[in-house]
Amino acid sequence: MTQKPSLVKNIIYKILLNVFNLIIPILVGPYVYRTLGAHSIGKVQLSETIFNYFFIFAVFGVYQYGLREMSRIKGDPVKVNQFFTSMLTISIGTSIISFLVYLLFSFIGYRDDAIFPILMLYSINLIGNILYIEWVNEAKEKYDFITIKTVLIKIVYIILLFSLVKTSNDYFEYASLLILTTVLNNIVSFIYIKREIKLDFSNISIKKHIRPLLLVVFFSNANILYNQLDRFMLGEFVNEASVSFYVMAQQIMGIINTLMLSIIQVTIPRLSYLSGNDDEDSYLILLNNISKVYFAFLFPASIGLLIVSDTGILLYGGKEFIGAQTTLAVFAIYMISIGIESILSNQVIYVKQKENILVRLVFICGLINLILNTVMIQLDRFTPTTAIITTAVANFLLVAFEYIYIRKYLKINFSLFNFSKIKYLFYSLVFIPISFLLRSFISHYIILFIVTIAVCIVVYGAILFITKDEVSSMFLNKIKAQISKFTK
Repeated sequence: MTQKPSLVKNIIYKILLNVFNLIIPILVGPYVYRTLGAHSIGKVQLSETIFNYFFIFAVFGVYQYGLREMSRIKGDPVKVNQFFTSMLTISIGTSIISFLVYLLFSFIGYRDDAIFPILMLYSINLIGNILYIEWVNEAKEKYDFITIKTVLIKIVYIILLFSLVKTSNDYFEYASLLILTTVLNNIVSFIYIKREIKLDFSNISIKKHIRPLLLVVFFSNANILYNQLDRFMLGEFVNEASVSFYVMAQQIMGIINTLMLSIIQVTIPRLSYLSGNDDEDSYLILLNNISKVYFAFLFPASIGLLIVSDTGILLYGGKEFIGAQTTLAVFAIYMISIGIESILSNQVIYVKQKENILVRLVFICGLINLILNTVMIQLDRFTPTTAIITTAVANFLLVAFEYIYIRKYLKINFSLFNFSKIKYLFYSLVFIPISFLLRSFISHYIILFIVTIAVCIVVYGAILFITKDEVSSMFLNKIKAQISKFTK
């Protein structure tokens, strides 16, 4: 029997990957925003927003659905080959259809617009999506390969970026590098996984996968009616610069949120396996333990981002983007709702194959966001900040609906709000008075940013140590065990 990869090892690899993905935007983001400026980078981001609507249907939910289903059958090579062939066939069809419709839409709607060349450039990603099979690597828990590959490709991206993007007129080169990185990543992963999986058309099935894939398309792309909707409406009803303000705040939050979500992403295959084999007790134990670990990082990260939102914007984008500081502060609160919703939707509802319910809830709350945005436009109050406020309201409602469904209808004994999980929020609130105190002594924004983060980390660590927190104890024991192993 094949030995399962270590879950802790996978989490470490995933965190290492996301730490690297955290460092890259920190290094590259300030350079890109300062070099291109709000107007030029706004063109790229608006083009990307339009493209994403078509990309959603090109991907067609294969990533999430494929990850879950292959995690259930990965012990049977024949079924794996047949399932992979079915998903690849579907991806070819959806990618080509999306590509043709996207070209037609771009030509009719934007052929005389300055962003038209960028839209044409993004069409390459629709064809490149055919080779996007990272879900296979994740289902097989090959996080070591994913990490090494991504690091090497991103290093190439950084070198080319600093070599080619030098003025505000180089936004086309910047967009080209984003697309090149994506396509190269897809090609390398496809070549790697094809060494283990073969195409098998002997029992290919398409029709039976269409309905569940359609459901995944809707629930896994909630940003159609949330963040993507905000960005599109800002571009259409305000201006391109407002899109860049919104996206900058979203990217800063995303840098941190991606690291937090490592824990959830890595555990989905294992949770799917346990649930698929009716091991409910083990499923609940893992779900509760992972939730505790996640909240131990999520709450301090969110409150920490809130208190450094102004200095963070100055560091990342400079004075030209200082107007985005309030938007970032709201994104920090919004990040809490994203984290909780990710657990409820990905680790519970989707793993339990109730995505049809999830689609309805996502659609209802997304419609609420659309209505609220429309009201803001009519009142002439639609800005990057009010856009994310309405989205946060809609997403917290989504969390409430999902939690009620899990407790009342799925009858899963999973509690979000017991003290063992929510205590990390209370611990993190101490950051707020610390921030006010430090601001009375430190005026330079760079020093204030560094000192605030350092002091909050030390204080939070001290609280966990004094309270003998089980999550911190678990990580310390793992580190000690690894040190002991290497020193023997």
